[in-house]
Amino acid sequence: MAGLWIAWEKGLARKPEVLQLARILGSTPQHAAGCCMLFWEWAEDVTVNGIIEGVTPTDASFAAGVEGIGEALVEVGWLIETDDAIAIPNWERHNSEPAKKRALNAQRMRIARAEKRAQRQQERAANVHK
Repeated sequence: MAGLWIAWEKGLARKPEVLQLARILGSTPQHAAGCCMLFWEWAEDVTVNGIIEGVTPTDASFAAGVEGIGEALVEVGWLIETDDAIAIPNWERHNSEPAKKRALNAQRMRIARAEKRAQRQQERAANVHK
């Protein structure tokens, strides 16, 4: 429950696992990527560590509102089913509070660097026209 947003990784709809999900779900890769986001949004509401007790992949599909997404995520290795829970591998890497802070910091740094480059270009342009 690390905030009100979920990171969309560049190229998500082109990842091999998402292409497999699209084939399994009978959809486009873009739709499959969106389905992943719906699943991860639900998961973030119900777990802090990526383990959801007492839930099956079918339950997860129902909760996320996407028929078959839980089972498909198991098939591609993005969800693990145990006897009494489901677990999302690498949860901490992508959905924890520190992961989101790292992503926000990286975004701030990209913006700051871009602003600095733009400022330098404006200064150079101003010097050329003197």
